Amino acid sequence: MILVVGGTGRLGRAVVSLLAQAGYRVRVMARGSSRPFATTVSDGVELFCGDLGSEADCREAAAGCTEVVFAASGFGLKDSSPRTVDRDGAIRLVRAAAEAGVQHMVMMSMHGAAPDGPIDFLRCKAAAEDAVRASGMDWTVVRIGSLLEQRLEMMAVPLESKGKVPVFGSGSVPVTYTSVQDAAAVVVRALKDPALRNRVIEWGSQTLTGDELAEAVLSRAGHGAVQRVPAAALKVLSVAARPFSPFLARAAGAGIWEESGAAAFPFGPARAEFPDISVTGLQFGKPARGPGRPA
Repeated sequence: MILVVGGTGRLGRAVVSLLAQAGYRVRVMARGSSRPFATTVSDGVELFCGDLGSEADCREAAAGCTEVVFAASGFGLKDSSPRTVDRDGAIRLVRAAAEAGVQHMVMMSMHGAAPDGPIDFLRCKAAAEDAVRASGMDWTVVRIGSLLEQRLEMMAVPLESKGKVPVFGSGSVPVTYTSVQDAAAVVVRALKDPALRNRVIEWGSQTLTGDELAEAVLSRAGHGAVQRVPAAALKVLSVAARPFSPFLARAAGAGIWEESGAAAFPFGPARAEFPDISVTGLQFGKPARGPGRPA
């Protein structure tokens, strides 16, 4: 049995789908409130409504499982945060999995994760990485870039309501993105391939600028214009938005980090190890032409 934590999220759903198609027995752990459980699931998939804030729920979810995928995140949640999900929840789940005799855990992380990272999200991811490495289980840390589909969606929503596509910062700084399909594919490979045990892998799909993303969104829609949010405005939002919209404050802080250039990374070496995993890029689900620009 493989436990997928955060299995109703964008990435978790893709992982569960691939595992179910391959015939694995899967248990999905999610709160069932931020994104309700589907009314029907694939054969071999069971649903467990649990909270990462509960030691008992974590123990029950991990019981009987041989492998765990931690794909939950509090970055985009209105009623939670990276500290409660990506750090404390992850550490709680790691402890429960080790106690339950889980053999291997795949921890989804983020490029730039470090104890002294410039934003709280990256510091929380670093704490989760440290926990799984010290757990006694075999482990795989998959550091991805921002999810490409999520970013495109965030840019497209204001286009429908206001006719504008927001671009944070200058729009000219390269950022490495990872598609959901690519991230899910390497997670499933990590569960099957011993070569990915006890190592960190940096997994990207394409390196693009904000202007390139905006151009793609506008081209697909056939209308609209770019609305730029200067770096100075991001700095103000990262502080001023905290009381009424923690997510907006986090997004602004991430935008400042991306504007520094640190969100681009070379992913060609990792891709070269697994050439059979196709690259899904900017063309809205179509394969990209290549591995993108390395940082």
